[in-house]
Amino acid sequence: MQRICSLKGLSLALSLAIAMVVKASAEEPVTLIGTIVKWRYPDAEIGKSVMADAATIAADGKRTVPSSVLKTTMTTGDSVEKVLAFYRELLTRNPVNDSKLGVDPTVGRSVVFSDESEGRPFAFHTIVVNSANTSTTIIITRAGDEDTTRITWKRYVEHDIGG
Repeated sequence: MQRICSLKGLSLALSLAIAMVVKASAEEPVTLIGTIVKWRYPDAEIGKSVMADAATIAADGKRTVPSSVLKTTMTTGDSVEKVLAFYRELLTRNPVNDSKLGVDPTVGRSVVFSDESEGRPFAFHTIVVNSANTSTTIIITRAGDEDTTRITWKRYVEHDIGG
């Protein structure tokens, strides 16, 4: 009988510990590098990175919601096509990609790929990813005479601080 009580107690303790871990991870603060690495192109060099107040304001100039903007530029020797293929795969909805990006699989989002290269002496692609409280823009560029592809990444986040 004592063994059964011990097992029940251990089971309850483990359940509570798991619940606390899940709750803590749901409330983790947004961090600059922690967010960038989720979107980082493999082996890309990460340049100067910044996280700042996004100062979301209404037409009357009053602040509407707490928000942040995160940005960085990455560079790689890989081709624009290879970089685009990586992001097309990463942004395909499935449990593995949603988990890697920290996306709730039940939350909807839009993803738009655009090629603005035509008639220009350089490759210029944009990827825009929008959800209810985030907007991510990735700009991929490379001139014909350059040996690196530049990936400019920006993310706007509205913070839910409770009421």
